[in-house]
Amino acid sequence: MDPYKASYGVEDPEYAVTQLAQTTMRSELGKLSLDKIFRERESLNASIVDAINQAADCWGIRCLRHEIKDIHVPPRVKESMQMQVEAERRK
Repeated sequence: MDPYKASYGVEDPEYAVTQLAQTTMRSELGKLSLDKIFRERESLNASIVDAINQAADCWGIRCLRHEIKDIHVPPRVKESMQMQVEAERRK
């Protein structure tokens, strides 16, 4: 949006936006329960775009869209998710 701010407001705008998106995604994922993580992609994307736009305004950058392609969870977390689903089925 503003080439001057993008050049002088931040050293590496692409890296800064990427890091901000990653930390925001981790923060937003921490707020959700395990079973909601995969269902809430649209709200996660919207939250990340909002966070980027708030921080990047002084950098002269505007994020139009963010898309989560895939969420990789550690094997232990995946196992606990499967156990939780099985327990709910048994109820």
